[in-house]
Amino acid sequence: MKKIIAKIFATNIRVFVLGYLFFTIFGALLLMSPFSLKENVSIKFVDALFVSVSSMSTTGLTTVIVADTFSVAGQVILALLIQFGGIGLIMLIAFVWFALGTNIGYKKRQYIVTDQNQVRSSQVVKLVKDILFILFIVESIMFVIIGFYLYFNNYFDFGEAFFQSFFLTISMTANAGFDITGDSLFRYNNDYGFQSMAMLLMFFGAVGFWPLVEFKDYVKAKIKKKNFEFSQFTKILFFMHVGLWIFGALVIFLLERNNYLLDKSIIEKFFLCMFNSLTARNAGFATMEVANFISPTLLFISLLMFIGSSPNSAGGGIRTTTLVVVIASLFSFSKNRKQVVIGKRALKDSTISKALSVFITGWFLVILSSFLILMVQEFTLEEVLFEVTSAFGTTGLSLGITSSLNTFSKLVIIITMFIGRIGIVALLMFFKGNKDENNIKYPEIDLIVG
Repeated sequence: MKKIIAKIFATNIRVFVLGYLFFTIFGALLLMSPFSLKENVSIKFVDALFVSVSSMSTTGLTTVIVADTFSVAGQVILALLIQFGGIGLIMLIAFVWFALGTNIGYKKRQYIVTDQNQVRSSQVVKLVKDILFILFIVESIMFVIIGFYLYFNNYFDFGEAFFQSFFLTISMTANAGFDITGDSLFRYNNDYGFQSMAMLLMFFGAVGFWPLVEFKDYVKAKIKKKNFEFSQFTKILFFMHVGLWIFGALVIFLLERNNYLLDKSIIEKFFLCMFNSLTARNAGFATMEVANFISPTLLFISLLMFIGSSPNSAGGGIRTTTLVVVIASLFSFSKNRKQVVIGKRALKDSTISKALSVFITGWFLVILSSFLILMVQEFTLEEVLFEVTSAFGTTGLSLGITSSLNTFSKLVIIITMFIGRIGIVALLMFFKGNKDENNIKYPEIDLIVG
């Protein structure tokens, strides 16, 4: 028995993946408990598991209406699941280690490296401490600001305003897409002050933890009047995230200018395009029915959801850096270059292989999941593809079919959301054992391709 358990948990990746699996099952059991549910309300295990995976993966898809199903205690539990899922399970455990004064040895550092998608462990303890500090400060400040904003703008009474702020601040920062009103952010569709705060938190949660840490170090250096240089990694993450945000907004405007946006004012057009471009990259909040968009726009939003947010963030999808590496690889191949270069730096072959593996596996997963659902339910391809890419990108936008999924389709979406959270690399590496085959070389052959 000990040998079997040792084999199951043989690698850090397996500990990481199975840890998230146990965490989601535990979350489902909590959400099914009587104290988590409203009076005379029950929930099936598959639905509780669906909501638990959705919250852990910070997706936002749900087969039940949160406001009608869960009690205040249940909503608090849901918020905590979202928070833990957003910062990472191992990060939560690391926080406990810090609180208890436990020494963070090599093995513990490797768990954190796996969870936070890092390549080295030299600064990982500092990274964890900085992330936890930044999240605490930002969420605390925005909790107060949004709470008073909702109260003084007569959305809710004082107590409800701050409970809404508590839940939304966590959900927005984690890019989760969950709400406890039942209408996402529809009631704020003309409130551009609230939308601005929402976009600020969504951007904060999706840009990547490493850029946030470096920004903190930059502010600290400026206060001490010292020079500070942002790393190339941070520059790529930031400019890719902002660039895709603006590009997405522009494309949505061009596609919808003679359709949904036709009778809208300039400020309405601006916020509709900017908000939907950003929320499609991972957040999943909506200020209008996305089903009102035309098919080309929905397909483009599906593409944005597939790309997702930055690595080492609360988001999912293939990640922005994967897209950069794939595009750079195609460009280098077309120019017959021997190296793939980004910013006067050549990428390692292992990085290129990893990016291509993530891209191809991601597409295969989306196609397979869509195919399986279409086999058992009579939805349109557009509806299913949108739902599946939303699950894979851990976004949470939907064309309204989530509550109509049967048990098999729910399981397909659950698996897709779970893979979207742990990442394609972790999925592929899960099946890797301890044996190293890097030293084994086989005879080479050539094949006609293309």
